[in-house]
Amino acid sequence: MNILKPFMALCLVLALPLVAQTGEGVQPIRLTVDASRSIATVSKLFNGTNIEDLNNQTNGGIFSQLLHGEAFEENIDVDFLNLAREDYSKVYVVLDERRIPHLKSQTDIYRRIAWNNRDEKYDFNSKDIYDTPKLRHPRVISGYTFPGQFLPFDSLPEGIQKTMLERVNGNEQISKYWSKQVSGNPSYRYELVRDGQAYIGRQTQVVCFEDGTGEVGLSNHGLYRMGIRFDQGKNYEGVLRVKADKAQTLYVSLRDGQGKVLAEKSCSLKGNGTYEKVDFELVPATGATDGSFCVSLKSPGRVELGFAFLQPGEWGRVKGYPLRKMFVDALKRQGIAAFRYNGSMVDVGADTYLYRWKKMLGPVDERRVTFRSGFNMYSTHSFGFEEMLKAAEVVGAEAIIGLCMDETAEDIRDFVEYVNGGQETQWGRLRAQYGHEASYGLKYIQVDNERRLTRGYLECVKKFAEAAWQSDPEMTIMTSLNIGPNGYRRGTPEYDLAAEMAGWFIARGKGDKLAWDSHYDGTIPFADSGAKFENTMGITLQRELAKDFPGFKLVLTPMEENGGRCDWDRGLAHAHNWNTLQRYGDCFRMVGTANTFQPHKLHYDWNQGRIHFLADTLWFQPSAHIDEMMMKTWKPVVVSTESSDPVLDITAKTDHGLKELTLYVANLGDHPREAVIDLRGFNFKGKAEVQTIGGCELTEYNTYDHKENVVFQPSTAKFSRKGMRYTFPKYSYTIITLKK
Repeated sequence: MNILKPFMALCLVLALPLVAQTGEGVQPIRLTVDASRSIATVSKLFNGTNIEDLNNQTNGGIFSQLLHGEAFEENIDVDFLNLAREDYSKVYVVLDERRIPHLKSQTDIYRRIAWNNRDEKYDFNSKDIYDTPKLRHPRVISGYTFPGQFLPFDSLPEGIQKTMLERVNGNEQISKYWSKQVSGNPSYRYELVRDGQAYIGRQTQVVCFEDGTGEVGLSNHGLYRMGIRFDQGKNYEGVLRVKADKAQTLYVSLRDGQGKVLAEKSCSLKGNGTYEKVDFELVPATGATDGSFCVSLKSPGRVELGFAFLQPGEWGRVKGYPLRKMFVDALKRQGIAAFRYNGSMVDVGADTYLYRWKKMLGPVDERRVTFRSGFNMYSTHSFGFEEMLKAAEVVGAEAIIGLCMDETAEDIRDFVEYVNGGQETQWGRLRAQYGHEASYGLKYIQVDNERRLTRGYLECVKKFAEAAWQSDPEMTIMTSLNIGPNGYRRGTPEYDLAAEMAGWFIARGKGDKLAWDSHYDGTIPFADSGAKFENTMGITLQRELAKDFPGFKLVLTPMEENGGRCDWDRGLAHAHNWNTLQRYGDCFRMVGTANTFQPHKLHYDWNQGRIHFLADTLWFQPSAHIDEMMMKTWKPVVVSTESSDPVLDITAKTDHGLKELTLYVANLGDHPREAVIDLRGFNFKGKAEVQTIGGCELTEYNTYDHKENVVFQPSTAKFSRKGMRYTFPKYSYTIITLKK
């Protein structure tokens, strides 16, 4: 998602001429539409989206896992910092090799810190913490200034140092997303143990009820402690991995925001010194939107918690998959047709060597990997490529799966056999054993995420292709190479490598099996930036390669529009991109936008989630409403349009039978603009259906309390065949549908 910032600054300069004034003496803008002249044909694959921020976009969201911190891998809570709610997700406590605690910011995930091995007892070496590169602009998080990724222990106020040491070494060592649950008069101890024996990662959460009476346990309030929604009378399923050295009884419960027990069950542990699997089901007597899950002891004993999972029963999921129905329904409503799974987890973080597909197989509690990733400090493989394939399946979308470029050729071959092979094959048989008998029919695998085009990357592309084709000769290999606004000029190493790559595929008779994903800008001026737009999107490269290889057309699949924001500024930019990309429609096979989901007001660098959610509900941000309306008014044929002033951007489309014509007009200026529409080649009824979004300030967006603050408003308009006039509100996107 790292679109070049200098280019974004240039785009702001380019935007200035778009601000048009209206009033006396201002002539109407002329919009010309020739419905008889087709300029492109487009498919619904232009409506794509991305999942990448494990477990930030998934847990408590589309993934049925309702808990956060499922592996107990995070160190102590940061409640003593008194962070603002929107900053709580941005700061973690980490340990160095001296067991000294430091603060780490997650607001700059793109600077890679050297990794250590998973079996080490610490998170980072002290030298990495003290020598971390300085940020160009220090990050201020709720008053704490981070000059780089870390705020070292000895730079913190004495009171905070004392609290951190007490928490790290004392009797209340509790993993960040869990809370102490104590009642009665017990003596107790909580400990975070790093002895190399953890069930999943580096750390085990110990709960010890030492003496007395009452209850000692831990509670979890869901993603970033936003609360868990429980529906009255509906079942919730779960699994724990727990170790005890003697037989004892463990209790699991669902509770409301005040700690009242809504459902509870006792679970008997054998106490044989292994991580026992504990399955349970709970049915809350009443509902809650700020609930929690609790695991506890009610008599003296000691347990080691390794993994916890809680999900709605099949009533809240789709096809029995670990996918929440309300989120799947939202993607269907949005009309998503292409679904990419790739991003920060592949190439950002300290433990990218642990991101391997074979570690994502089997039951969720048996995927014994946690790794320090990008947006989520400690990610697990509980949501992996297979969950993503199932999500694409139930949404009805084409899936793209990104794999680390360091996967071996053998593992790539096995991966393709696993997802697409028949049950007579070794890996296809294993897929069936894990519950998916039919092939997933995957057509696209992507080579890593946002890399530079180098000799090494080219060789990895060849490795992927040769290995994948052994299992499925029809597999398309997708690059992830951001070309940038300057493009790959002839004579540069990048162009030569791109040409070599194309020639290699063509020589094997598979020129159509190479796809190129170049990520692009989600700011308003981008679509009008001319050569920079065509370079960034790969259009210039496509044209140049066609000169070198007559008859070859590079498949362009730009799958990340990045805007860094979720307000109407981003929505209008997205609409402007939609318009422009469709006019270039024949250049592309599919197009996508980042990011899919975002917990409301809980983000890092990129506040661009398009569907926001909290425990009890979800809602669309403006750009998602754009997608929904584009699908509701979908037509495949793009026809010729012109605007006498670029402040009004127009695209028009028809169906194949020319029974309907839809005009898509973005007013990019800060004043209403009147237009005269010169329509040719289409006889229409006088009444038109109109949908308009915007007409507000660019900073407006949809909040929890005002979910429909920026949404489409329906209306009708009457036009005469002798002349069509319409006034488009400021900063708006208007869709006008005419029928024959």
